[in-house]
Amino acid sequence: MKYYILIFAGILLLLSCQNEQVQTESNPEFQNIRKKIISNVNLAEETNNSSEKKKYFDNVVGLIDQIDNDSLKIKYLKFISKEYLDQRHLKDFKSTNQRGLNLSKLYNDTINNARFNWDLGDYHLFRSENDSAYFAYSKARKDLELINETEILSNVIYNLALVQSKVKDFIGSEINLIQSVELAQKIKNYRLLYRCYNLLGIVNYNLENFEVAKRYHQNAMQALGKVDNNELLIAASFNNLGNVYEKDGDFKEAIKYYRRTLSTKNLEERDPELYAMALDNLSFNRLETGETENVSEDMKKALEIRKRINHVSGIAINQIHLAQFYVAVGDTSTAIEYAKRANLTAKSNNNNRDILASWKLLAELQPEESFRFTEAYINLSDSLQIDERKIRNKFERIRFETDEVIERAQLLEERQTMIFIVSSLVILVGSSIFIIFMQRSRNKALSLERDQKVADEKIYELMLSQKTRKDEGRKEERDRIARELHDHILTELYANRMNLMFYKYKIGIKGDKKFGEMTDNLMNIESQIRSLSHELSNTYFEDQKDFSGLIQDLLEKQNILESHKVTVDDDVNWTKVSSVIKMHVYRVLQESIRNIQKHANANFISFSFAYDKGKDGLNIEIQDDGIGFNSNKKPGIGLKNIRNRVDEVNGEINIDSKAGQGTKITIFIPIY
Repeated sequence: MKYYILIFAGILLLLSCQNEQVQTESNPEFQNIRKKIISNVNLAEETNNSSEKKKYFDNVVGLIDQIDNDSLKIKYLKFISKEYLDQRHLKDFKSTNQRGLNLSKLYNDTINNARFNWDLGDYHLFRSENDSAYFAYSKARKDLELINETEILSNVIYNLALVQSKVKDFIGSEINLIQSVELAQKIKNYRLLYRCYNLLGIVNYNLENFEVAKRYHQNAMQALGKVDNNELLIAASFNNLGNVYEKDGDFKEAIKYYRRTLSTKNLEERDPELYAMALDNLSFNRLETGETENVSEDMKKALEIRKRINHVSGIAINQIHLAQFYVAVGDTSTAIEYAKRANLTAKSNNNNRDILASWKLLAELQPEESFRFTEAYINLSDSLQIDERKIRNKFERIRFETDEVIERAQLLEERQTMIFIVSSLVILVGSSIFIIFMQRSRNKALSLERDQKVADEKIYELMLSQKTRKDEGRKEERDRIARELHDHILTELYANRMNLMFYKYKIGIKGDKKFGEMTDNLMNIESQIRSLSHELSNTYFEDQKDFSGLIQDLLEKQNILESHKVTVDDDVNWTKVSSVIKMHVYRVLQESIRNIQKHANANFISFSFAYDKGKDGLNIEIQDDGIGFNSNKKPGIGLKNIRNRVDEVNGEINIDSKAGQGTKITIFIPIY
């Protein structure tokens, strides 16, 4: 119930703010600011100079301050803070990110609040501030779960798992990764799916669940099958699989995967860090299988590449591998030298893993110093375990505190919701009363309009009925006259003509031309009367003639029979046309004639009716040669009535008129 109320509140807020936002975005001053922002962003994208980019980004921040609309400020602050983070202008990122967070909290902009916290987590992760990163990601996660924003949520949960893996909270990391996998599969984000499976493989590698780790790395490569430009990612997966086989003690299988990594086309140029890593790993595993040929050369080549690209953690492990090589070939002094270098390199980078590995190696190589190195190893190892345990506990507190904050927020939200409900009820009651009043008025108007339509239909039906009775009377009268002509007058004429013929032969009149002409005339008269009788007695009248006759009656009543022309297409079948349409057509003609007589001062009017086969409708054209009018002016009542009647039957109307050039009304009415 609460969510429906919040949705309703959001709609009201959106409607109340809509005009203000439109005004802001359409404001010329805002448009000018927006153009400047876009221009600076484009300039920043075009340059590769870091200081130049920052200058343009700084200009954008100054322009953002000139925007009055806070929702637009949030939008631009989110964009520019992310740019600062990507370009590693961390101080500027922190300030713009904080401004965006403050505004998004003020306006309860949950989605942008989550995005700002996501970026803040990335910032702390880059600075290796794992607890702060975890805290920021956790807040982003809670917001995203509230609004069910799956796309961003899946990435944020992955980042949480990544932080947990860094502090060796492998179980917690695995739980989050499995959830992220489910979300990534749901939204079909295969690149994220690859990252999740890859990290799951690394997590299980550290948990020494080697078979599980292998399976996850295989799953990662399957996900890459649906990712574009995946060559380097596949190469990295081969290297990770090699790591798993190496730690599992299967050095020969590890060598196969490292070689597959190195077989990637132009890997050294495309990804020198991965190339050096795979080359060093391959050399070390060859050493583990007893090979020594070119092993030190490949290790040193990998070390040179790592020094060139300043891959400090890689340098330390490379130096440890070289120390182990020289141990294997019996050069203890060189081995000690590389082990000491590895220890110094690891300390410079605070890489505790390699510090421990170098101390362990030095303890083995220098028995006289073994106690000192072993003691340092144990102390650091214990300290790291304590620190990692503290961080994991801190993560638990962060989760607990975040839940507590959410509970308090929910209580406050419920109070605000109650206030909103009461206010909304007052508004709804008032609105309901107003709507009911307006609806009643509208219903009354609709009822009157409906009654008018019914009355019009009844009038039309009455007219048709009168016309039918009139036609039936005419027909009966024609039949009576036809019978009289045929049965009486024609019979009398025939009898008289025959009597004349008999009389002619009786008295012996022969060759009298005049007498012959008279009898022939009588025969012609008989023939004419017979034809007239047949025509009068013909009972077949097409139904469409009824409405045509009604139109003729209308024209006769309006006294325009001498100044008009009516054209009816042979395809027009009035029996297909409903009585409602006929009624409206009749009224349109009636109104048109009235307008022409009253205003047009026309000498001639033409009416045309045609059937449109393609549209299955009736085309009507009414044209006069009157004085015309300006069609751009507000139409009078007559034209409004005509338009309304055409609309009633879902028709289309076009009125073309110019002063001094007459008027032409074109109407199309569907009859299907």
